[in-house]
Amino acid sequence: MDKINNMSNMYPEHRNVMDNFIGITYEKSKNTTCKIMREAKYHWEEDVEETREPDISIICTDRKRRKLVYTCVPRFIAEVLSDSTEKVDRGIKMELYCKIGVEEYWIIDWRKRTIERYLLSDDCDRYILHDIINDDNKNELKILSFPIIDINFDELFDVSDY
Repeated sequence: MDKINNMSNMYPEHRNVMDNFIGITYEKSKNTTCKIMREAKYHWEEDVEETREPDISIICTDRKRRKLVYTCVPRFIAEVLSDSTEKVDRGIKMELYCKIGVEEYWIIDWRKRTIERYLLSDDCDRYILHDIINDDNKNELKILSFPIIDINFDELFDVSDY
């Protein structure tokens, strides 16, 4: 089994953005049927050779798993970019998430303080870039497939502890 990314080489800022996302969204999702996950393990038939660990994912009602590995498809996935994973996050993973039907995919770049929000096309055959959130339009930040969960842009990118 090919291991694509070695998380032990992750910048502290990368992990801090993931932690911030979970912290900001946890309370808002508590009374829903959805669960916000950090680095959950997934295995899908469309990706026979791999077990994937998206940085952040949201699964609802259908929480099928075998032992520690989920087999259901999340409605939302976010990957936080790092130098070693950017090519895979924009390529292999993005194609796979589209193929299995993940509704919304975010690429979060802590270095540039940007979030690219992609939505699955109507025919479910590709992702369409919905927008790029940055300091200029940060008040528009929310998970589109979960409108009750809004996210404070500055809190998400608060990496001042490092």
